Amino acid sequence: MLIHQQTVGRFEIRDFLGRGAVGDVYLAWDPQRQEEIALKIARVSKTDPEMLEAERNGVHLQAEISREAPQVAAIHELGQDGDFFWVSMEYVAGEDLAQILAGGRRLPEDRAVAIALQLCDMLVTCHGFATEIGGRKALGIVHGDIKPENIRLQDGDRVRVLDFGIAKHLSHTRRFTVNLFGSLPYTPPERLEKGVVNLHSDLWALGVVLYRMVAGYPPYTGDNAEEMENRIRHGEAPEPLPPDSSPRLVRIIRKTLAFEVGRRYQTAAELKADLEAFQDGRPLLAEAAEEPREDPSVTRRTWKPLEDAPESGTRRTEPPVVGETQRTTAPFIPPPPPPGPAPIVLPTGVLPTGAVAAAPVPVPVAESAPRRRPWANRFVFLLVLACLLGACQMWAWNEMEDIRHDLVSQAEPNLQGLAERYRKVSRVSLLGPLQSDTKTELRAALSAAADRILASYHGDNPTTTERGWQQAHEYLMTALDIDYDRETRARMIYAKAHLDRIEAQSLRSKGQRDQANEKSRDAVAGFREAARRSQDWPDPYMGLARIYAYDRFDLEELQKALGEMARRGYKLGRREKAMLADGYRMRGRELLARAQRTEDLDEEIRLLEQAQGHLSEAIAYYDEIPGFGDVRKNRADAETQLDQVTFRLWELEL
Repeated sequence: MLIHQQTVGRFEIRDFLGRGAVGDVYLAWDPQRQEEIALKIARVSKTDPEMLEAERNGVHLQAEISREAPQVAAIHELGQDGDFFWVSMEYVAGEDLAQILAGGRRLPEDRAVAIALQLCDMLVTCHGFATEIGGRKALGIVHGDIKPENIRLQDGDRVRVLDFGIAKHLSHTRRFTVNLFGSLPYTPPERLEKGVVNLHSDLWALGVVLYRMVAGYPPYTGDNAEEMENRIRHGEAPEPLPPDSSPRLVRIIRKTLAFEVGRRYQTAAELKADLEAFQDGRPLLAEAAEEPREDPSVTRRTWKPLEDAPESGTRRTEPPVVGETQRTTAPFIPPPPPPGPAPIVLPTGVLPTGAVAAAPVPVPVAESAPRRRPWANRFVFLLVLACLLGACQMWAWNEMEDIRHDLVSQAEPNLQGLAERYRKVSRVSLLGPLQSDTKTELRAALSAAADRILASYHGDNPTTTERGWQQAHEYLMTALDIDYDRETRARMIYAKAHLDRIEAQSLRSKGQRDQANEKSRDAVAGFREAARRSQDWPDPYMGLARIYAYDRFDLEELQKALGEMARRGYKLGRREKAMLADGYRMRGRELLARAQRTEDLDEEIRLLEQAQGHLSEAIAYYDEIPGFGDVRKNRADAETQLDQVTFRLWELEL
């Protein structure tokens, strides 16, 4: 989002600096402060509300932590001017670490370690920071997006960390938070799997940054984002570090990027201590035996098993059996029998018919208890039943009210947990309107949470991950369980189709072609079923376009899918133009290959002319979207193919 006007509010725009997690960042002049500042600007109408709220939260956290951590850029103020949400912050001159590492450049190990130590210092401060924000206690701040683009180096390699736009604070009751945003190459496997964001997310990201500084390339790569995500999530070994890397530093990096959280550094202070030990030549924590450590959070049993424990229940009152271990307490002496007729004792050996022999049993003759009247029994039963029913409905009322309160009062309510509570309450509730209102609000919250994830697949730079599709599918399935709705069913099928599409890519990358084709067919069927159930919704055709562009190439089906998207109101952007350009390029290559195989001269000319038209069409689309994705590389490939076609046609004309 480039701003073409010269001012926003009182600020004078002077230059474009870069793009943040939300909005663009400009160099601006603040006449009130009489200095240059960095001004982040986002259009409210074009920004996802959840992302915008995360940005506001991150700004407040950055303002708080910048007072304690010198590595963090200071926040001056934030506000809104019409449709523009803006944040004024300290302008940090210098060079981004991403620019320094561009082109696969490596840093000397001592320089890389010095930079990493400053990042550790910042994380020690952030993770131990305590404050109160919006009436909630914050015990620790997680940056959530540590990467070279957010790290600026000033003179003498002084580290400054930018963009707390998706930062999170940890409340006094939760040691983690949930966030589906972030930069994939710097995201740990547990965050991809469950969306959990905690201090380990920052430590993993710092490990990736250190790896890149030392190696000149990232630890995980892939042909696309989903392949990279699969490698991280499934614990595949990272790319090997260069052979000339220091073995001691390799151990530190390996420990930082261990798949299991328990085998990593548990705090930034631990990582800092090992980096300092590396500098000083002292032994490392990472050099200890690499056995899995016990997780201190696991509850240990501190008592003996029940069968070995001393008897603590009701004591026996009969005398001990001969041969049994004798008690150390005084034996129980039964009280004398009450006055009345003597007990009747059957003589030994005399048994009733069909009885089994046993020790003599005294049978007391008791007086008959007075019988309760039948109407009194019924009255007591009904009274107890009414009390139980009233108590049950009171509990249900309180639970329903608590669920509704949690939905609106918590920034990130545990929707699945609230849904489970609702299910339990609804089984016994007779509350009618209150239950109906709670059901409606809970279902709306689940649908809205899923729709935010689905919407993040829109636009030129979709951010939805496999974990995101899983989360959306779970939300929608829970919403359907609460109350069926045709549109919700369509969205659930759509999310499942994306999961099938991603699994097909994973299987294909492993060489399991038949299984991949089957999953791809499942995905196509799912997208078409979702489109049938929601006939004005363009999103299913986005999934079909992706499959026909890159998984099961079919130019005609790709064109149909893009046409249906446009007909349903979706504005085609650079991503869709890139798909179409890639489709024409691939069809041109296919026609050229067929022309090279045929022995019929007329057929060859016909195929070459068709290839020429498709490749020219691809180049025309590429020219509309310069700088997007792999356009430069793919356009060069199309030009190479077109040159071959043109030359061959020229030869045939001679």
